[in-house]
Amino acid sequence: MGDLTIHGIDDDVIRRLELRAAARGRSLDDELRLSLDRLSRDEDRSAGRVKGEASDDEREARLRRILALGRPLDAPFDLKAYSDALSDGTE
Repeated sequence: MGDLTIHGIDDDVIRRLELRAAARGRSLDDELRLSLDRLSRDEDRSAGRVKGEASDDEREARLRRILALGRPLDAPFDLKAYSDALSDGTE
């Protein structure tokens, strides 16, 4: 686990964080750890990503691999005509 040092935090901000941590029965370190974790997850969600979710490039690459597994049609396919033929009993 890494360490993080932040300089120049306003005394009022520190006091509010200490009070919030105490009200929740946590140490300041634990409160800040949880707050930073939540903030980073919220940022991922607002960007449309959740932890472990693939990026747009990864999703596109996955889609291309999946589409490459299929084979192209030998001839054009008219789904409506096929459906109509099934309904008419001619197919």
